[in-house]
Order: sequence, then structure tokens, then C-alpha cells
Amino acid sequence: MGSELVKNYKDTLNLPKTDFPMRGSLPQREPGQVRLWFDKQIYFRMLERNRKKNKGKYLLHDGPPYANGNIHLGHTLNKVLKDVVVKYKNMSGYDATFVPGWDCHGLPIEIGVEKQLVEQKREKASVSIGERREMCRAYAKKYIALQMSQFQRLEVFADWEHPYLTMNNGYVASIIRELGKCAEAKVLYKGNKPVHWCASCTTALAEAEIEYAEKKSLSVYVKFDLTPEAVASFPELAAAASRENASRVSIIIWTTTPWTLPANLGICLHPEFDYSVIKGRGQKGTELWIVASGLKESFEKVARFEPGLETVLTFKAEKLHRKEARHPFIDKKSLLMLAEHVTLETGTGAVHTAPGHGVEDFRIGLQYGLPAYAPVDEHGKFTAEFQPMQGQFVFKTNEAIVDVLKSTDSVIAQEEIKHSYPHCWRCHKPVIFRATPQWFISMDPRADITRSLRSEAKKIIGKVEWIPNWGINRIMSMVESRPDWCISRQRVWGVPITVFYCESCGEAKADAATLNHVAQLVETEGVDIWFGWPIEKLLPPGSKCRKCNGSIFRKESDILDVWFDSGVSHAAVCESLALGWPADLYLEGSDQHRGWFQTSLLTAVATRGKAPYKTVLTHGFVNDEAGKKMSKSKGNVTSPLDVMDVHGAEILRLWVVLEDYRDDVNFSTENIERVSESYRKIRNTVRFMLGNFYDFNPDKDALPINQLGNLDRWALAKAYEVFKKINSAFNAFEFHSVYQQLVNFCITDLSSLYFDILKDRLYTAGTNSIERRSSQTVMWMICSALTRSIAPILSFTAEEIWGFMPAHNGKSDSVFLTDFPSSSEELKEWENEAIAEKFIKIWAVRDAVLKALEETRQAKTIGHPREAKVTLTVDAETMDNIRGIGEDMGRLCLVSQLELKAGTSMNVSIGVAAGKKCARCWVYSPSVGTSAQNPDLCDRCQEAV
Repeated sequence: MGSELVKNYKDTLNLPKTDFPMRGSLPQREPGQVRLWFDKQIYFRMLERNRKKNKGKYLLHDGPPYANGNIHLGHTLNKVLKDVVVKYKNMSGYDATFVPGWDCHGLPIEIGVEKQLVEQKREKASVSIGERREMCRAYAKKYIALQMSQFQRLEVFADWEHPYLTMNNGYVASIIRELGKCAEAKVLYKGNKPVHWCASCTTALAEAEIEYAEKKSLSVYVKFDLTPEAVASFPELAAAASRENASRVSIIIWTTTPWTLPANLGICLHPEFDYSVIKGRGQKGTELWIVASGLKESFEKVARFEPGLETVLTFKAEKLHRKEARHPFIDKKSLLMLAEHVTLETGTGAVHTAPGHGVEDFRIGLQYGLPAYAPVDEHGKFTAEFQPMQGQFVFKTNEAIVDVLKSTDSVIAQEEIKHSYPHCWRCHKPVIFRATPQWFISMDPRADITRSLRSEAKKIIGKVEWIPNWGINRIMSMVESRPDWCISRQRVWGVPITVFYCESCGEAKADAATLNHVAQLVETEGVDIWFGWPIEKLLPPGSKCRKCNGSIFRKESDILDVWFDSGVSHAAVCESLALGWPADLYLEGSDQHRGWFQTSLLTAVATRGKAPYKTVLTHGFVNDEAGKKMSKSKGNVTSPLDVMDVHGAEILRLWVVLEDYRDDVNFSTENIERVSESYRKIRNTVRFMLGNFYDFNPDKDALPINQLGNLDRWALAKAYEVFKKINSAFNAFEFHSVYQQLVNFCITDLSSLYFDILKDRLYTAGTNSIERRSSQTVMWMICSALTRSIAPILSFTAEEIWGFMPAHNGKSDSVFLTDFPSSSEELKEWENEAIAEKFIKIWAVRDAVLKALEETRQAKTIGHPREAKVTLTVDAETMDNIRGIGEDMGRLCLVSQLELKAGTSMNVSIGVAAGKKCARCWVYSPSVGTSAQNPDLCDRCQEAV
């Protein structure tokens, strides 16, 4: 046959045509689509459409990132997960407003401004508080704008025009009002107690601002000699000392912080432990040392006493309760106390207690009337209260203090150890415990506080849904063990604690009425009035001290912990903006169990008696490909901006849902390449469908379901099951399952099976034939559902596909103005269990045929499957099933001829097809050559042309 004739036949084929590009060119084309979404107000139109449906609200409340630096992969994971939820809920008909927020106050910004002052060669002391605060405000605004543009580039839908900023006047006023509510709820107090203190940043820190890292410390075993009165009050001990002619009787303590010994006021023993009096030697001969019996052996090993020391007496700690020991190098006494926190894990069972330098120490000290003594200043240096080392940084005095101890023969052993130690999350330097006057939210009842916020919070935690479910144990244990929340900071850039003090008696004026009055002024005039206005303009008219009736006041100089700022966002945003309270969902990294989840919970329980959220979902951290934390110093940081420049935001978004976010996620180039390959397969699947819609008008060409062919009805039934699972996975926040369903459906069910079979009928059947229109109808239905299903994840691609979908009555101008496919009426029509069951058996037969064909091809008996004739022997049930589906089994198996034979079991025999190859459809048929008009065509193609 001539080439012209072949060309003419090609022109009679219904070959795919589409302008939908094979390559996404995502980095180049995504930004234009982002601008279009803004220009067409798609986000706001989506919300307006849903409000008319009146299905109800769904609120995912945004935990505010810190306004400092470019976004990183952790931000990417977090914001994309949120965006997927918000888009899904909106497309499911809910009014799902998403208001993004930023945490604007705090030390990193203040330090950034201080660096600017250094660059400007200006002394910090010469710059007014007002100017420094204004510089901090400008610094925060710069990074808010930067991060906002980067989140938008990630295709995140939000009310970008009205974000919440913790430094805005209205928000700050809400913070002050919530502080007033805490005062009214009687959980706010000021006290002198030890807190985590960063000497480098010169401020108190909250639990959420502490990170733990390995630190080398000098540990030492120290003798505290019992006073003669203490020994005499314990006859058995006095007798042992006399009998052994002991020069001293000492309790042995172990500490990893020798610098806290100047502040020692006591020693704790456990009331239930046995204690051993053992015979040792000092510079002046025999000595008696007291350690817990359960730690005697480990003490002897550390001190290298071999063989072990002789025990001369065993007793219970009650014998020494409230007796005293001498401080080893200061002329003062150390009280012997009983405490449950003493353990047998390490040390000696006798715990050095400095109430000004430890939470447990402070708590025990309160019980025994000991002061919170801490002779250390805000820079971590000893004060004049410890004159011998005044002005020296405490960590640098450890060896000097040990030398002093040695001079009094008070050291038994010393060694350097590595242990986990609290560090500042900002400067990453070790912190100290230091007693200072601070403002606190009380977790437990006190003399002036009857509520137990701890108990209330624990009860309410159980009413919240935690995803993953281990989250409840994590936050429960943290609330169980956390100390009172220190909410004051000794810095400049933050919300002032708007409390006044009476100049006459020092009484704090921290009532709700006063705070509400200041909040009202702040809302209209701005928060900097606190630093600039005279006190009389800030106080409510006629203010008097409730204690002494004085009328002269001074202002508090501390600011609030930034965790209080963000912790009250449920009130400042969800409640104040009438978005809904409590929020339906909080979604953040797992570190927020000790951060935002907890501070939000405590402020809400304290002031409202409820949790501020119904569900809390947590994700892990993003690590490098080796599972190590990303760090600039290690050089293993990958920027999402770089990834988007090369691969596009869509690939990052698909990567987010590919990973099981509940665990830490490892990021690697290999993962991104794998995701890119999946994306290409999804895109190719869709492009095949779009290419076959060029002559399809759904309004006139689509067939009703009862007129569809059985293969197409199977495809719909399969799609129904897939989209039903996808919908369930979205509802359960199982996004990696959504990914798996989508990819498997596109690659396995559609491209490798359904489309492979369809090509023959789509290309070679008559243009308006029932079988072709049936397949086009089903592809259009599936393509529409698939596009809407991927929209929350692959937003750019879904919008792009939607633009290429055939126009029809009621088609919206954005995929985000459509409904998500669910198990509603739209999909319910697709369900067909009978067809699905039949085709399970059909596909099993087909697999057997394809396997036999491949073996024959490998043996080079045939080349292409179209050259084959298959003789298929099957049992009666299978025969009925094949005949009952109303489809040509040969065309399902992609062979030219298939003969069915009855038998008792399945057998596949491969031969060579009879007849010649049709020039149009390439099927071998005896009918080729029988037509005078078109001798190169089979009878099916002759009918088509």
C-alpha cells in the first residue's frame, strides 16, 4: 500500500489532541498562577460560596512562626499540611477561614537590632527604649513580608490581607486583657523563686525555651560534717564515733555544680532509704561517712576504695531529721531534711540543696522555711554575698571551689562527666537556675491561690483528640511535671507587664480593671505609651493602693514571655475575630507539646475552663538524608526556596504528603527525584484523558450511566472505591495514604490497564460510536473527580488541568470553586459491586494470558501481542463470566484473536493470528483484503471510515 493511503488512514483515526503541556515547567509557570488566584480573589470567593451553603465553620488556627529569617523545610512541612487541610475542608463545603499569624516579639529580633546598632557604631545605652522598639518593629515587618511571599509561593491559601501579628495594637490589647483575666482567675502571682536563667541573654526563660544538650561538668563528692549537737542527739552514731575514735562524722553529698555550694542551705535524705555509716580515712585519721546503703557500692567504686569500706551502723533518715551539718567552707549551717525526690540512681542518697538554685530545692526549702538564697547576678557572676569570688562567672569557679573544698579536706573524689544539661534555645549556651523576683502562672495551690491549674488541665487534656494518639501521653507528662510558668522577661522588645507598684508599701496593682483600662489605651494609642506616658495617664482615675491606700505608683519594667503572647492567640484571634472558639484543629511540630499547645491550653483552662482546641495534630521534624538535624554550621541545610527554583512548589507539596509526617522526615535529593517521577506519571495520566476530550462536549456527548459499556462501568466502580478511600484518608489526616491511592490509581488502574485497553476503541472506533463516547464519558467523570481530589495537594496542577477540561454548563472558572468528590450522590452512582466482582475474575484471566504471551514473545515465537491468536480454555463459571461482561476478551488482552473453549480448568495456548494486519488499527484479521474499496482495512475499520 502507498504512503499516501496510509496517511489518509491516519487522518481517519481519533488521535489525541491537547495543548496541555507534557512538562509542567513548574518553577517558571507557578508564580503566574499564584498571581491569578490573587487577581481573581479565588480564596475569598471560595469562602463566600461555602457561607451560602451554610454547612458550618471549620477552623484550623495557625500557630505563628517567628518573624526572623527565610522559611525552612520545617515551615514548608507545616504550612503545606495546613493548606491541604484548609483546601480540603473548603472544597467539602465548610467555611474554613485560614488567618495566618506571626510571632513578632522576643530576643532573636532584639539581638538582631543590637547587631544593627553595632554596625551603625552606636552604643545600645545611648539609644532610647522607644527607638529600639521601633527598630525591632521594622525588623519584624521585614521578615513577615519576606516569609509571607515565600508561603504564597508555596501556593498556600489564606487571608494574607489580614494576618494576625502579635505586635499589632489590637492583639497586644488582647494579651493585656488575658493577663487581667489570669489575675481575676487567681492564677497570677509574683514570687522570688528559681527559674531557668540565661546569663548570656540576661533574662529568665520558660520551660518551652529550654533545649537539652550534652555538657561536660566537674562532679565532686563532698563531706558535710555533722555538728557535735547532731551527733550527740543520735546515741548509736555518737557511740560508733567514739568507738572508732573518728575525727569527724560527715554526710557525703554529690554535685555536678560545685558553683552552687556557696548557696547551700540544706541536705535532703529520703525517709524510706537505709543509710550506712562507713569507716573511711581523712587527713586526721579515721572518719565516719554517711551514704545511702543502696549507693554504697557505686560510691566506693567512684572513690576507688578497694576492697569496700566497713559499715559500722545502718539507720533510717528520721534519726537525723532537722539536725544540722556544717558548711565545708562558709561559716553557716546546713539543715538535714526529708524529701521524696531523693533517688538511688546516682550520687550518695544525700542531696545538696540550694533553694535559690533549683526547683525541687526551692520546694523543699519552702516546707522547711529556708530562703531562696542565690548570690549570683543577672550576668551569672557571684555578688558581694560571696565575696571571695565576687564578679567571677559561676561556671568558671567550679575548679576554684573544689580547691577550697580540698583545703578543708572536704573532697573524697572528683571526676569530669558528660550529661544532658539545659541550654538556652536562642544562644545555645548552658543556663543556670537562679532565684529572682518574677511573675508566674501558678500550676498548684499556694497560700493565696486555691486553684490547681495542673489538675484542671490534666482533666481537660483527656477531652481533646490527639493525633497521633501518643500525643496525649506526651503533653500529660509535661503538664504533670512542669513548674509554675514564669511569664516575665527582663528585656525590651515585647508586651510590657502592665502592672503598677505602690511606692509606699510595694503592693502590686495587677487587677483586671486596671489591666483592662491600660488595654483600652493601648488599643487606640499603641503599646509604646507604656514606655513614654507618665504613670498618671496610664492609671485608671482615682487609683489607690488596696493595701495602704497610697496613690503614688511606679511601673513594672519587665515584659511578658513571648509564649504568653502566642498562647493567648485563641482569644486574640479565634474568639475576637469570631472565627470560632474552640478551634477545630491545632497543627504544629511535636515540640509544641511543651510550647504552644501547652501555653494555649494553660491560658484557656485558667480563664475559660476549657481547651482552646478540639483536635491537636503533630508532625515530626525535617532532618537531612542521614536522619541528622539540619544545621547551618554542619552545612546540611536544604532551602525550600532552592528546591522550588529547580523543581517547583508542586514537588515540595507532593513530598510533604508522600512522607508519614507523624515521624521525623528525612529530606534528600533522591526523595525529591522519586516524587518528581510520581508527579510526571500523574501528569501523563491526566494528559492522556485531556487529549481524548478534543471533540467531546459533556452537555451533548456524555452518556447516562445505564448506557455505558461494562469496561467503563468497571472503571467508574474502581474510581468510586479509590475516591471513597481518598476522602476517608483526608478526613483522617492520613495524607500519605491519599498519595498512595492517587499514584496507584493513576499508574496501575488507569494508565497500565484501563487506558491501555481504551486506546484501540478511542482511536479506531467511529468518532460518534457508543463505545467511544462511553469511554470519553467515563474518562471525563474520572478526570473531573481526580482533578478535584488532587487540588488540595497539587493546587497549581489541578487548576491547570481544570482550565483544559471540556467546557460545559455550570463549569466554574476555578477548581477551588467546585466540590470535593466524596461518597455523596455524585460518586454513589458509580458504585457497582457486581461489575467490580466480575472484573476481578476477568483481570485474573487476562494476567494469565499476558504471562503466556510474554513467555511466547521471549521465545521469539511471536513479536507483538497483536500477532497472536489465543486459545483460552476455561471452566463453565469463568466462561459465563467472560460472556456476561459484554466485552471482547481478545481486545481486553490486546490480541488480534481469542477463541474460548470449555474445559474443567484454565489453559492458555498461543498461536499466530490468522489473516493480515489492518493498516488502520494494526489488528490481524481474515477480513483484511475482502473489501474492494478499502482492501487494507478490517471490517471494523471499514465501518468506522
